[in-house]
Amino acid sequence: MALYIILAIIIIALIVVGIMFYLRSSKRQVVEQTEERKIEVEKLTLDDRLKELDDLNLKGETQQEHDRLKRESLNNFNENLSPVEEKIHNAEENFDKFKFSVAQTELDDANALMDRYELQHSKLSEEVDNILALHKDSDRLYEESKNNYREMKRDVLANRHQFGEAAAPLEKEIESFEPELIKYTELKEHGDYRQAHEHIATLNEDMNYLKKDMEEIPDLIREAQKELPGQFQDLKYGCRDLKVEGYDLDHVKIDSTLQTLKTELSFVEPMISRLELEEANNKLININEQLDEMYDLIEHEVKAKNQVDETKEVITSDLFKAKEMNYTLQTEIEYVRENYYINETDIQNVRQFENEIQNLIAVYDDILKEMAKSTVRYSEVQDNLAYIEEHVQVINEKQEKLQNHLIQLREDEAEAEDNILRVQSKKEEIYRRLLASNLTSVPERFIIMKNEIDHEVREINSQFSERPINVKHLKDKVTKVVLHMNNFENEATDVLVNAVLAEKLIQYGNRYRKDDSSIDKSLNEAERLFKNNRYKRAIEIAEQALDSVDPGISQRIEDEVISQNQ
Repeated sequence: MALYIILAIIIIALIVVGIMFYLRSSKRQVVEQTEERKIEVEKLTLDDRLKELDDLNLKGETQQEHDRLKRESLNNFNENLSPVEEKIHNAEENFDKFKFSVAQTELDDANALMDRYELQHSKLSEEVDNILALHKDSDRLYEESKNNYREMKRDVLANRHQFGEAAAPLEKEIESFEPELIKYTELKEHGDYRQAHEHIATLNEDMNYLKKDMEEIPDLIREAQKELPGQFQDLKYGCRDLKVEGYDLDHVKIDSTLQTLKTELSFVEPMISRLELEEANNKLININEQLDEMYDLIEHEVKAKNQVDETKEVITSDLFKAKEMNYTLQTEIEYVRENYYINETDIQNVRQFENEIQNLIAVYDDILKEMAKSTVRYSEVQDNLAYIEEHVQVINEKQEKLQNHLIQLREDEAEAEDNILRVQSKKEEIYRRLLASNLTSVPERFIIMKNEIDHEVREINSQFSERPINVKHLKDKVTKVVLHMNNFENEATDVLVNAVLAEKLIQYGNRYRKDDSSIDKSLNEAERLFKNNRYKRAIEIAEQALDSVDPGISQRIEDEVISQNQ
C-alpha cells in the first residue's frame, strides 16, 4: 500500500514538473513576440524627418524648433525605448525560475514603454509636418502675392483711364506692398517661419482686398459719371411729359429731390479717388433708393390713372342702377304694403339708401369736376372712387335683397294657398279611406285630428282675405298644419295596415280552430281586440298562436300585406 502511495506522489510530481516546463516554453513565445516588436519600434526614428528640416534655412525659430524636436526625440528614446531591453531580459530570467507572474509584469511594462514611445514619436512627427506645411504655405502665398503685385501694377498702367483720379492712390497703395514682400524674405532668411507666415498671409489678404477694389472702381466711376446722371435726365424729362398729359406730380418733388441727389453724387468721385470705396458705394446705394422711391410714386400715379379710367364706367353704371332700383323699391313698397305686411325698418332703409345715393352722386360729380382740371392727382382720385365703388356696391346688394324679399312675399302667399289646398284634399282622401276600410268603426282620435285640421284650415283661409297679410305668420301656420296633416296620414296608414294584417291572420287561423282549442281561444281574443280597434295587440296574439302550429307563417302574411299596401 505504501508503495502505491509513493508511486502516485512520484507520478503527480512528474506531471507538475512537465506542466511547469510546458508553461515556461509557451511563455518564451511571448518574450519572442515582445522582442520582435522592439525591433520594429526601434526603426521609428525622427532622424529622417529632421533631415527634411535640414533643407530649410536653419536659423532663428526654425533652428530652435529643429533642436527642440531632436532633443525631445532623444529623450523619448532614452526614457521609453532604452529600458525595454532590460525589461525583456528580466522577464526571461524570471521565466527560467518559473516566476511567471513577475515575468509577465516585466513584459507588460516593456509593452507600455513602447506604446508611450510610439505615441510620442507620432506627436513629434506631426509637429515636423506642421513646420514643413507652414513653410510650404508661406512659399505659396509669397508667389501668389508677387504675381498679384505685378498684375496690379500692370493693370493700373495699362488701364489708367478706367481708374480716373483713383489711379495715383492705387499706384501708391500697390507700391507699398513691395517693402512688405522684402520683409517676408528677410523673416524667412532669419528662420522666423511663424512670423514670416503670419506676415505673408496678412499681406496676401490686403492684396486680394485691393484687387477686389480695383475691379469695383471702374463700375463705381461709370455709375457716378454716366448711369446716374442719365437716370436723372430721363426722370426729369419723363416727369415733364407726364405733367403735360395732366398728371399732378407736385408731391414727388422732382426738381428739388434731383438737385439734392446731384449734390450727393458730387461727393462720390472724390471718395473713389481717396479709395473710400465702401463709403462711395453706400452713397450710391442711397441715391438709387431715393430714385426708386420717386419712380414708385410716378408709377403709382400712372397705374392710378388707368384704374380711374376703368372704374369711372363701372361707378357710373352702379350709381344709375342704385338710383333706378331705389325709385322702383319706393314705388313697389307703396303698392305691396296695401296687400302685405312690410317691416317698418325696410321702409326706413329704402329712404336711407336714397339719401346715401344722392350723397355719393354729389361726391362723384365733385370728383369729375376735379378731373376736368389741367392737372390731376390720380392716386387721390383713385382712393375717392374706391370709396364710392365700395359703398354703392353695398347699397345695391342690400336693395337687391329687399327687392327679392318683396317678390318672395307674393310667391310665399301663392305657395301657402297651394299647400292648404293639398292639405284639404289629402285630409278628405285619408278620411274616405278610413270610412271605406274594414275597420269596425273610425277611431275617435282620427275624428278629433280631422276636426283640428279643419279648424286650422278655416283659420288660415280667413287670413287670406285679410289685408295686409303677415306672410311670415301665415307661412308658420301653414307649416304647422302640414305637419299635422303628415302625422294624420302616417297614423291612419299605420292603423289601416294593422287592421288588414290582423284580419288576414285571424282568417288564416280559422283552419286550426276545430283541432286546437288553445288556438281557438287565442283567435277569439284577437277578434275581441279587433272589434275594440286594438289592432296591434290582436296581431301579437294571432301571430303567437299561428307560429305555434305553423312556424314562420305570420311573417309571410305580414310581408304580403305590406307589399300590397306600398
